[in-house]
Amino acid sequence: MADVKIKPKVISKQDEQPSLSKVQAHPNIVDEEEEVTDAQIPLGGQENTQETITPNIDLPDLGVLNSLLLDSSITEIMVNDTRNVMIEKNGSLAKTDIKIDTKEELNRITRNILDVTGGIISPDQPYLDLMLPGGSRVNITASPLVSSGTCITIRKHSKKLKIERLIQAGALDQRMAYFLNVCVVGKLNILISGGTGSGKTTLLNTLCSFIPKSERVITIEETPEIILNHENKVMMQTKPQTPTSPAITESDLLANALRMRPDRIIVGECRRGEALDMLQAMNTGHEGSMTTIHANSTRDGISRLETLCLLSGVELPLLAIKKQAASALDLVIQIKRFRNGKRRITNISEISGIENNVITMQEIFTFELDNSDPTKPDSGRFKTTGFVPKFIETLRKEGIDFPKNYFG
Repeated sequence: MADVKIKPKVISKQDEQPSLSKVQAHPNIVDEEEEVTDAQIPLGGQENTQETITPNIDLPDLGVLNSLLLDSSITEIMVNDTRNVMIEKNGSLAKTDIKIDTKEELNRITRNILDVTGGIISPDQPYLDLMLPGGSRVNITASPLVSSGTCITIRKHSKKLKIERLIQAGALDQRMAYFLNVCVVGKLNILISGGTGSGKTTLLNTLCSFIPKSERVITIEETPEIILNHENKVMMQTKPQTPTSPAITESDLLANALRMRPDRIIVGECRRGEALDMLQAMNTGHEGSMTTIHANSTRDGISRLETLCLLSGVELPLLAIKKQAASALDLVIQIKRFRNGKRRITNISEISGIENNVITMQEIFTFELDNSDPTKPDSGRFKTTGFVPKFIETLRKEGIDFPKNYFG
């Protein structure tokens, strides 16, 4: 059995429109007569880089937290109180030795963040989501919601969104990476499902890097997290209610986006009734759209999407919503953070239809756990299920194909 050596090609890096024939003419993945096996990629090999980022932007002075903000190996900073600062590094949580001297110093750090971002914390609005220059997301939660003072959570996002980084980190293998590359270029509608901190936004950003540059992309978010290196883009953000103006929601932005001639619509996360608007956009000619949702499995992701659609205020029977979802979505990707801190795609499933009022799915790729070695918890391998997705026929008609036995 020969190992598959696939180097996923980031097709969207080309200046011109990548034709479907170019996808078909992708450099040989494997000889057509050669049997395909699972790619032999070592799992759990996250980079342990200690490099320090030298920012070329004006970041707020965070005092003793500055060193944490500039360390590229730290992905999350959590200030629980002045004596308790936690970090996430290489997928694992750890307590630091850093102490903030006084509550006044913590308040000064908070004010510096607010001054740079333009946010306002008040007794009427004691929590806030913000974005620092450079893209890091900040949540500030203050008294009276927390008794220990002000809580600050900073989630940093890597600018290096190449799929090769995810392969090296063990999030997926080369075969899955090429498959997802083709699915994005082939304009399939994709739902990314996972728990908090599982890597949904990182995966969404990476998939967005495959979008051809000639297509017009519109992103819709509450807190900007999508990093899109794309010329023909419009990045929209919701607006909270103020004493003088109403809130502008993701549903409002989706309705407006349909009038902006989008080729694709990317919604950072479906949290409320905008899920129904997203499904309708996918069903009205905006193929290749993507979004994320909080759920613990692909089945739970679909169920939660149905529930969110019921919150839209539109009186639709559940069966009609199920039919909308089954018609709109092509692919559901489940990503999970394991106990050892590694983030992996555990399942890629095709939405195959609806039977007996239940949306049916077929697994294409899965992650198989192997805990036989106690020194390597949560280890395992990626594998195909042998199921050939139905949308392959649609892609074939557009000139996109896979090597023989690719899903074998």
